Amino acid sequence: MAQIEMKNVQKFFGQNQVLKDLHLTIENGEFVVMLGQSGGGKTTALRAIAGLETVTSGKILIDGKEVQDRKAADRDIAFVFQSFSLYPHMTVRENIAFPLRAVRMDAAERNRAVNETAETLQIAQHLDRKPSALSGGDMQRVAIGRALVRRPQALLMDEPLGVLDSKLREQMRAELKRLHIARGSTSVYVTHDQIEAMSLADRMVILHDGVLQQVGAPDEIYLKPSNLFVAKFVGSPVMNVVDVQIDGTRVALKGVETDFSFGEGMLAGLSKPGAGIALGLRPEAILLSHEKTKGYSEAVTTNIEPLGSHDIVDVRLGEAILRVRTASGFVGGEGQTVWVGLDTAQAHFFDNQTELNLRGAA
Repeated sequence: MAQIEMKNVQKFFGQNQVLKDLHLTIENGEFVVMLGQSGGGKTTALRAIAGLETVTSGKILIDGKEVQDRKAADRDIAFVFQSFSLYPHMTVRENIAFPLRAVRMDAAERNRAVNETAETLQIAQHLDRKPSALSGGDMQRVAIGRALVRRPQALLMDEPLGVLDSKLREQMRAELKRLHIARGSTSVYVTHDQIEAMSLADRMVILHDGVLQQVGAPDEIYLKPSNLFVAKFVGSPVMNVVDVQIDGTRVALKGVETDFSFGEGMLAGLSKPGAGIALGLRPEAILLSHEKTKGYSEAVTTNIEPLGSHDIVDVRLGEAILRVRTASGFVGGEGQTVWVGLDTAQAHFFDNQTELNLRGAA
């Protein structure tokens, strides 16, 4: 187990800066997931920690010791890639044992470590098979076992479930979480899959264009996004964001005759000139009624997505299309008239110029 710190880390590839003054501390025994769009810098940050990429400037510390100038082999960190990267001519036992052979571990001790790792990952029955005889999930277990067998200070994973089908990804997510808890290891995981990030992470790290956007527990990131990028990126469907005008305790949307009323003091200090204010609402923060209701505005449904446990309903409200989470079958089809209300306690307001959440973030 290890604490990992990145201080003022910058990384250029030629003229292209992919990490911009990155500050991050990953605590001992923590499971941190780096989430972001492709090209956002998350894989580069992971590879920099591992020593697979040099940094242009800044410091990387493991347990307080600077390692940015050390080779990957000298950092006592294991790395799991998206591709399984197994040796096809070796058995599972030989693949897992390979790092231990490299350090000339005694054969009896090596076999003990391999057997223990295989039992933990539930692949002991496959030890004498070749990788070609395994399922995708079992091959990834072998790759993880090879990384874990020498008990590194930290385990780094770069989209390790990306090539698996949805059922196997779900199974492996649970296995990775169980393994992390059992080992108590420091784990850093890169993904663009929000479900993986939300289900695995003790804390999530949101990166965009090489800049750290927000760090926090999954529920903090979801409920209190720091800015418009996080609000629009995290969540499925993403947060509804519409430009509004604020007048005292009332919020007006373009093309909507009825303003929405907020409690006294909820909008204090939010009215601003210039680029204005955007209102952000998660799909579950928008309320639908089939009956005309006080404080609700008339709208028309434009699309229904049945998802089994719930539906996602698109409604046209003035000039905006809002995505709303409802009970299954609540709306029968497109073109229906409904009335829209807001759960004002879940509303967010963003400055359109700075893109910051004006109610603050986690």
